[in-house]
Amino acid sequence: MKQYVGLDVSQRETSVCVVDDAGKVLFQGRAKSDPGALTQLLRKRAPHAERIGFETGAMSSWLWHELKRVGLPVVCIDARHAKAVLSVRMNKSDDNDARGLAELVRVGWYREVKVKSTESQATRSLLVARSRLVAIRRDLENQVRSMLKEYGLQFGRSVCSQFRRKVRELVADGHHLLPVIEALLTIHEQVCREQEKFDRQIRSLAHEDETTRRLMTVPGIGVVTALTFRHTIDAPSRFRSAATVGAYLGLTPRRKQSGETDINGRVSRWGDRLLRTYLYEAASVLMHRTKKWSTLKAWGTRLSKRIGMKKAKVAVARKIAVLLHCIWVDGTSFEWGKEKAA
Repeated sequence: MKQYVGLDVSQRETSVCVVDDAGKVLFQGRAKSDPGALTQLLRKRAPHAERIGFETGAMSSWLWHELKRVGLPVVCIDARHAKAVLSVRMNKSDDNDARGLAELVRVGWYREVKVKSTESQATRSLLVARSRLVAIRRDLENQVRSMLKEYGLQFGRSVCSQFRRKVRELVADGHHLLPVIEALLTIHEQVCREQEKFDRQIRSLAHEDETTRRLMTVPGIGVVTALTFRHTIDAPSRFRSAATVGAYLGLTPRRKQSGETDINGRVSRWGDRLLRTYLYEAASVLMHRTKKWSTLKAWGTRLSKRIGMKKAKVAVARKIAVLLHCIWVDGTSFEWGKEKAA
């Protein structure tokens, strides 16, 4: 007899529901949100489990890897998809959600989420931490600039040690802002030091990975963007075609079609925000700072004249994502192309 299990995971306890292939509830209870406790319960209550499903969440990746390691047939369900199904129930409770998830995996009407590998998860943590330090450093610099501007003290673009040196030159000679500014500069120096450590680790990881080096042949793609793409996508085979990568990263417009109404809206902005931001920055670098001619830049330039620079950058970012996927799968490098005579 086939059995299907739904797990509604929370920090301390997990609601468990086991149903058979006819939808009859065989067991409903709770266990500690620990892989060992869950494995023991599932071995006892669902020895013939065909699928064990739970939603995406903060603990889903950890649970998926641990339960998969002991041979349990776990699947991770897209939380947005699960929410749409569970919202039709009259009463919201952990037990009802667990039963709803069990029914969901029984009928097979769900979207399974690809859980990242342990290596990609560790690298993603490094990239996210580095992004947070960059944001903190930028906020400190903006705060210091704002405080100095109130006293008519301004200076040009500078970062890290150059920024601190220019600030100290402006508030020297016993300026009454010096104690306040010095405290912020001390934190700024520590943040820059830790960011440099992360940058060295990221460069080392990119240098050792042949795929990342090939991704960096695309104009506008640097070490951080290439490594972020590499470990956010994790497995290129999960996409049936390269064109779907743009939709996965939220770089394609929403569509609302019903009857005679057919509206294309703004980009969906679903998917990974960090990678989407980096791809948009890469598109900006390609359009404004890259001097060498390429087919991609020529296409983006023509598009900007027709729909505007901002929308063109989004389109170029989507095109870059598709190119990166193709380069990864084909094992090739970026082709600049030849400029045709007018």
